[in-house]
Amino acid sequence: MPRKAPEPRGHRGGKPQTIRRNIGYAGAHHQSRICPRLSRQRIVNWSEEQKRKQSDVWLECIARSRTVAEALRTMRDHYGLSNVTYHLAQTVVGDVDSPYVRTTYPDPWVARYLLKGYVRVDPVTREGFARSLPFDWGEVETSPLDELFLIDAAKHGVGSQGYSIPITDKAKRRALLSVNSALPELGWRKLTARFLDEWVVLGQLVHRIAVAELYGERDPVPALSRREIECLHWTALGKDHKDIAVILSLSEHTVRDYTKSARLKLGCATLSAAATRASHLRIISPWPSGTP
Repeated sequence: MPRKAPEPRGHRGGKPQTIRRNIGYAGAHHQSRICPRLSRQRIVNWSEEQKRKQSDVWLECIARSRTVAEALRTMRDHYGLSNVTYHLAQTVVGDVDSPYVRTTYPDPWVARYLLKGYVRVDPVTREGFARSLPFDWGEVETSPLDELFLIDAAKHGVGSQGYSIPITDKAKRRALLSVNSALPELGWRKLTARFLDEWVVLGQLVHRIAVAELYGERDPVPALSRREIECLHWTALGKDHKDIAVILSLSEHTVRDYTKSARLKLGCATLSAAATRASHLRIISPWPSGTP
């Protein structure tokens, strides 16, 4: 009896199988090595309890991503989105503020966005850093200048549907997680109704990954208490311990304790140096209008 010829790779039992390859965020969707893709039909047939448990599994998977880019690709693929973008408004690197952006949009669109200076007219970015709550892109009011940008974006494959989640951490750093889709209106509404709460949680998880990616285990922005921040703020405005005690209705001894702990957390030898560093890291704003 002649030997049966071996089946070609990627083909078993007469049924072709798709072999996915990671070709970068500019190409086809990436299948995460951390979180294996599940059948959409299978998920639809699950109970709410099964869906909740699987949601927890996916959130944990994304939290274990090694980089923001990996987390965004995993998020995009799992939820069937077109693209996902994370934008940290300003990061302190030496004496220069540098933007930090990671996205799954194709390289040609990213290059055009930067070349045209679209960051100055992008209504989503503008609204995102002015708001504190998640918003659908359909809620954003646009100007004629914005419309030109949106038309160009559509020509380059940017979906018309989107949702953005503003993020502010304890160090008052502002970031924005935005998801984009080409789904029709009804499909988009169903998707956001089902997964928006998860996206909000993911915004915080991705932000933590970004901070770790930028600074490693030594985040330059320490976690100061509200009172420590208040005392540093008034110190930066030239107030002494006695003045601050009156302003905050605290004892002078308590104010000294707060300023000392804040100074040590910031790694500074003097209180004036601590106030300067806190201002540089945007923990405080040394102007009366920036009162905490």
